[in-house]
Amino acid sequence: MLKTSGFSLLEMLISVMLSSLIIIGSASFYSQLQINSQKYYQMMHLQQTINHALSGLSKDIKRAGFIANHPTSTKVKAIEINQQQNCIIIRYDSKSRHEWVYDSIHLNNSDIFTFRYYKNNLEYKTGAIDCQGTNWQRIFDPAEIRITKFLIKQQTHTIKIFLAAELKKHEQIKYEITKIIKNENSN
Repeated sequence: MLKTSGFSLLEMLISVMLSSLIIIGSASFYSQLQINSQKYYQMMHLQQTINHALSGLSKDIKRAGFIANHPTSTKVKAIEINQQQNCIIIRYDSKSRHEWVYDSIHLNNSDIFTFRYYKNNLEYKTGAIDCQGTNWQRIFDPAEIRITKFLIKQQTHTIKIFLAAELKKHEQIKYEITKIIKNENSN
């Protein structure tokens, strides 16, 4: 008589149950890994977008006051901060014309660069001599990013900027940054 060897029904049920637990645990881990990866990607995207925008503002602040060949007298301040409107007006000789140009007809030809916090976004305008008016360019896509706070503070030879933002569709993903920018042309 041949002796048959194999698994009993109980052994098969135990192995199927253990395999199922391992597969369910792996699927749960993979699902959580995907969620965490997506949150990480969204956070990195928010940080990079904010930092990229602030780098443009930082360059303008560093250049504030520059005039080719350094004339000794200027008629207006290189940096004006309007705290009530969360606005900064920056002037520098952007095309080495030996003066700060204001062209009221062709604003993009002007050496005035203005940033303001308006309706949960940062806006930019060339040639704006104040923080009012229309035809401002939004820096961030309003369907994607909401700026929750923007503060500008003048310090000795530096400007301190605080910016807080969140993703509009994922409000739990937030980013805050404080940046201190030295004006290269201040006395």
